[in-house]
Amino acid sequence: MTDLQQSIQQQLSALDSELDVVALEKPGGDALRIFIDHPEGVDLARCEQVTRHLNHLLAEYSLEVSSPGPKYRRPSTSAETKESPSE
Repeated sequence: MTDLQQSIQQQLSALDSELDVVALEKPGGDALRIFIDHPEGVDLARCEQVTRHLNHLLAEYSLEVSSPGPKYRRPSTSAETKESPSE
């Protein structure tokens, strides 16, 4: 984990302890993509909340916050993958 990713993770943990920075990408220029995950999922409202919380980075980067999608999806925990018992 890079220093920047670690710093962002700490800031987001203060916002919501279950938010997870799954990956950072710097595709070039001043762009910074932050992929976040949460046990309850990531919707537009959560991305907006994170963007507002990290507003101070907007002076330095063109910030993009997104859900991880299949590329960076975190592995399921055993509790998430348990199937309900059959009859």
